[in-house]
Amino acid sequence: MNRLLLASLAASLFLLACPKNTGGPNLGGSDDEKMDMLSAQLEEYRTKTSTECSDTCDLKSKVCKLSDTVCEIAGRNADRAEYQKRCVTAQEECAKFNEGCSTCRK
Repeated sequence: MNRLLLASLAASLFLLACPKNTGGPNLGGSDDEKMDMLSAQLEEYRTKTSTECSDTCDLKSKVCKLSDTVCEIAGRNADRAEYQKRCVTAQEECAKFNEGCSTCRK
């Protein structure tokens, strides 16, 4: 029951939040290769420990663009649950960087 609820929630988030066309980077290779590369880039940005606001805000743009691309690939592969999870995770990372950047500008 919990898995069904979680899957339903993830699908709902995906349908509401993942854009179809982002103008993101044009990546070569299979969707699996692209998704692995994007996930690695997101992980790299997530682990950066700079506390400088300018760094956080610069990374925000990069993370959110990567998130858009991850969700675009997930949209083309709606039957792949792991892609949907990666989209949700990428969106959460984008939101964290947005929050971090917005607190710097106060």
